[in-house]
Amino acid sequence: MSVDSPIVEEVRKRRRELSKRFGNDLRAYHEHLREVQAKYQSRVVDQITVVRSRQVEDESKAKR
Repeated sequence: MSVDSPIVEEVRKRRRELSKRFGNDLRAYHEHLREVQAKYQSRVVDQITVVRSRQVEDESKAKR
């Protein structure tokens, strides 16, 4: 039998709280997220650029 970690329990607790707050309605939660996104539009990232770390580059070169 596996015992869940405190982190897993915390995530589940917060999920239950969010579900309860929005009446178990994913559409209502989605609408809330859209409103928050609109409110903080200047903080929304529209594209993520992945930058490889120097360590990853060094490891990649070492394998060649």
